[in-house]
Amino acid sequence: MNIYLDESYNLQKNRGKMFISINGFAVLDEKALRKRWRAIRKPHTTSKRRIHATDSHFDELRDKSITLLGRHDVNILSVFQLTQEISHDYFDKDGIKFDSVYADLLKKLFLKLSLGEYQKVKIVVDARKHKGGKLGEKVFRNTIEDYLKHEFARTDSIFKATPSYMDMLVELADFVSNTFYKEYHSDSEHVFEKLGFRFIQIKNPL
Repeated sequence: MNIYLDESYNLQKNRGKMFISINGFAVLDEKALRKRWRAIRKPHTTSKRRIHATDSHFDELRDKSITLLGRHDVNILSVFQLTQEISHDYFDKDGIKFDSVYADLLKKLFLKLSLGEYQKVKIVVDARKHKGGKLGEKVFRNTIEDYLKHEFARTDSIFKATPSYMDMLVELADFVSNTFYKEYHSDSEHVFEKLGFRFIQIKNPL
């Protein structure tokens, strides 16, 4: 099993609903999916701009990313948490403890996916900045790795963070996450309703 994830969030009250979400997909045959995504994105590489979901220049790819995953043998994933419904334990004097929320949302997703049923699982998340820099990044990674070893002891688990420009499937997860961000922010269910039984969504688990 191969899992690719990216986070999307709004933590500014003046920008509307405040939430954190983690979105992406799980796929068994990642080589086939990578090949199809490469073909879809190829016409968009001629502009010499880095392909990124937040760039309106690539809006067409956002729709194509969802269509691709809907036709491929994947599970599309989303964990969503409203910040006002998070326990006060996730806050300190500086505000929300983002890494703690992120880690616990990942754990909820891994339980939902029953990772213990697989012999080997690779989890790739989009690399991001952590509070505390490299040390914060190491603490976060160790937290997830320790959880995977303890909770799914019989599964060979690999967890790593990779920038979207270095892995096309992380890039694909970025497009999914950006699409879902727009849905969550606008209280829309339009995209979600089209995904069918392959869509795994967890709302406000913390």
